[in-house]
Amino acid sequence: MTVYDIYPEVVGEVEGGSVVYLVQYSKDGDGKYAVIEANENDATIKSIMEKAADGTLYDHPATIIGTQLQPLATKKNKSRNNRIVDLSGFLKSILEPSSVLYQNMNSNLYLSTTEHVNDGWIFIIGVIFFGGTGVFLVVSAFLIRKKTVASLEEIYHTYPELQGNVENMAGLAEFYDENLKVILYKNHLITYYKGTQALDLRDVEQLYLVETKINKSLFSKKIYQFCYIRKNGKKKQDMVLKSTKTVREQPEELWDLISDKFPDIHIGI
Repeated sequence: MTVYDIYPEVVGEVEGGSVVYLVQYSKDGDGKYAVIEANENDATIKSIMEKAADGTLYDHPATIIGTQLQPLATKKNKSRNNRIVDLSGFLKSILEPSSVLYQNMNSNLYLSTTEHVNDGWIFIIGVIFFGGTGVFLVVSAFLIRKKTVASLEEIYHTYPELQGNVENMAGLAEFYDENLKVILYKNHLITYYKGTQALDLRDVEQLYLVETKINKSLFSKKIYQFCYIRKNGKKKQDMVLKSTKTVREQPEELWDLISDKFPDIHIGI
C-alpha cells in the first residue's frame, strides 16, 4: 500500500497486542483513508511517521507491505479473519461522521502487517484492493505471473465499476473468506493466494476441491485447489487456495451459493 500521510499516534489496540494506525493511501479527491494494523514498534511505521513529521511523505510516499483483510462483524464470524472486530463502529467512535476523513475512510478492508509476517508471503494484496490501479509492485524475487495480470484485466473489463474503486469488491461480494483467500463476486470466482485468478462461472461445467500431498525429505505438505472444467472442454485447470485446518469444511457455504446461482455447474467429482 502506498502511504501519503499517517496520523502521528496509535488510535486503537487489537486483541493480541498489535495496534491500529490511520493512513492516507490515495490523493484522489479529498483523499482516501484506511486502517493499518501493525506492531507498535514496527520499524516501517516509525520511518513513515518520521517522514510525515518532516513534511516529505506526501510528495515522496512510502510503501507498506501487508495482507489485505476484512474486519469481522462479530467474533462469531468464522468465515473470515480473527483480527479486528466491528471496524465501522470503532471508526465512528473516534472520528466525526461529518468529517472529510470519515467520509473517505475505507471501513470494509484494512491492511495487516502482522498477518503478512505470519503468512510469510511477500505479496502486496493491498495494491489490488486499496490501489485500484491493477498495478503490482514486484518485491524480492517474486515474479508476477501472466495469469494474475490477465485475471485483473478480465475483472476490470467485466466490471468497469471496479476501475479505481476495486477496494469495494470484497465488501460487496456474495462470499468472502480471508482464510482461504476466496471471493465470489457476481459471476466470477476469485482466488488471491500466490497471485490472483479469476474464473467466469458462466463458462464452467464442473467445479470441485482437490487435495494433493507433497512428500519431501524432511516433511510433507498438503496443497488444496479448486479444480474446474470449462464447458465444451476436457482439460482440468486449478486455482490455488491457502491451506487451513478446516479447508474441506470452509467452502460449504460457497458451494451452496454457486449451486443456487449456477445450477448447471456440477459441484464435486
